[in-house]
Amino acid sequence: MRTKASITNNISLLALMTVYITVLAACEEKVTDFGFDGQISGMILDQNGNPVSGDASNPAFTVFILGEEDRVPLELRVNGDGSYANLHLYPQSYTVWIEGPVDGPERGELVVDLTGAPVEQNITVTPHLVIPPPTASISGGGLEVNYEINPSQGHQAEERVILVSTVAKVGVNTGNGPRWQTRELALDSNSGTTTVELDTDLLNMAQERGGGNLHIRIAARSDQTTDWNHSIPIVIAAP
Repeated sequence: MRTKASITNNISLLALMTVYITVLAACEEKVTDFGFDGQISGMILDQNGNPVSGDASNPAFTVFILGEEDRVPLELRVNGDGSYANLHLYPQSYTVWIEGPVDGPERGELVVDLTGAPVEQNITVTPHLVIPPPTASISGGGLEVNYEINPSQGHQAEERVILVSTVAKVGVNTGNGPRWQTRELALDSNSGTTTVELDTDLLNMAQERGGGNLHIRIAARSDQTTDWNHSIPIVIAAP
């Protein structure tokens, strides 16, 4: 017959093993939630309420947010559709401003409070060059593109290009690579119709790596800056 001391020792051993297993499991669990549940998202809009396209691969057009307890601002890139977001911020008040080829809120003019519900904050700016999305169609062996560039007061278009690429987020720095192709054609006026030749290398890469699509956008640079304004990209099926 077991003694009371033996039974007590067994119970104690089982309890220790349970604690050990629990601690071991907790040590192996990855902690991914640090309480950073502040969320901000929105659109960059021009004076007419239309989205202002960004270039996610280029930091020249960026939303900056600086927490009231922080010293260094965070940078949120503006996407091709004009959106921006960060869904994992420390919940506090943030000063928000924007830098790039636009005139928008300066540092200290816009403050948002992320201690409560998620914040949707659209930001209205005046682009140096307003560029609506182009229209395009296949014509023979080329791509016929209609475009328009509207300079804001105090700005003139110094450079203008059409970009045709197998890359969805094409920008002026995309160029060509082993798995993508881009064609860039300079423009000599602020509006018109022009044709981009669709060569074999471009079309083959569109089928192999681009999902059978071509991405087209207009980019232009004001004479007052080194940064480029972009249209929202459009997509057409490669022939």
